[in-house]
Amino acid sequence: MSKVTKCMASVAILAPDDPAFSQATKHANDVGVAANATYSVGEAGMACDDAATVISNSDDVCCAAKKTPTEQLRHDLGFLTAMQLRSKYRGEANSHRNMLSRERVKGAVVHDSFRRFSDFLQHVGPKPTKSATLDRIDNTDPEYAPGKVRWADKYTQNRNKGDSLVFTCPTSGRSYTAGQLAKKQGVTAAAVRSRRSRGWTDAEVIAGQRSEEVPPQTVRPPAITPPARRVQKSTQQILFERNRAIIEHTRREEGVEPFIATPKEIQELFEDDFPDMRGEEWLQRMEKAFEKRKLPQYWKEYGPHINFAALRPDQQAWVLRIDPAQGQKTELADRL
Repeated sequence: MSKVTKCMASVAILAPDDPAFSQATKHANDVGVAANATYSVGEAGMACDDAATVISNSDDVCCAAKKTPTEQLRHDLGFLTAMQLRSKYRGEANSHRNMLSRERVKGAVVHDSFRRFSDFLQHVGPKPTKSATLDRIDNTDPEYAPGKVRWADKYTQNRNKGDSLVFTCPTSGRSYTAGQLAKKQGVTAAAVRSRRSRGWTDAEVIAGQRSEEVPPQTVRPPAITPPARRVQKSTQQILFERNRAIIEHTRREEGVEPFIATPKEIQELFEDDFPDMRGEEWLQRMEKAFEKRKLPQYWKEYGPHINFAALRPDQQAWVLRIDPAQGQKTELADRL
């Protein structure tokens, strides 16, 4: 489950009368963090050696290089407490918290100089725009460290993903991602990628058309078929399919079996900021509420789509508290 979903789910289990409830809710929405870089590439859909500059598709302008902190930031870093600093720079604090959670959940590497929020803020500076998110400049390098991250908009981050397909012009040697070509040619990135699977060369993909040597395919008129009878789905079926899609998407994006955040995970994430969430007394109280209300509701909605055997041992133990039959099912599956 993504950290956004986990944080939102985790705040929901706090008792309304808990002093940390209102403050924790403010930090539930995670905002990422990085900046645009300027590239020299060819004009997609034209001759490969025509130069053009590719910039972000967003109206926001982010910076590729780390900016020197302003006088106001220097003052804040010197005089504000950790809590005051997180409250004033809330978006940056969410990004910092999300970065630390990736170390525990996804195995990311966080440099020692990024662990304290004040040090992190001093290195990366404030977000240039509200929509900016934290981005690793080299997507193959798992470490979050000074000089390796930047503030960037959504377009820049999508273009920086490791699964971007690259096309190289044979005459100029310039390279283009599917997203860059799609933007210039006015088509979707999926349409550009599909051309590779249909046998187009890199030069043809960059030009946006097949060469004259390839004979045009005969277009057959579509066969006339009677309209399919529309099947009316019940509300229960719609909710079941929606929950399945959520779990499948989270599993695909996060690479782990989705599960709701446990009270222990919530405490580890927020206890530095909220003293009321520290100690065994708070943890025991939240675990009782978690087992009685939040976990049964979550398992009822999403349990049918979760692979119990792929959960962590502590997560399996929570499930067996409310659904002992899961253990019997697992033993039966092992015997078969």
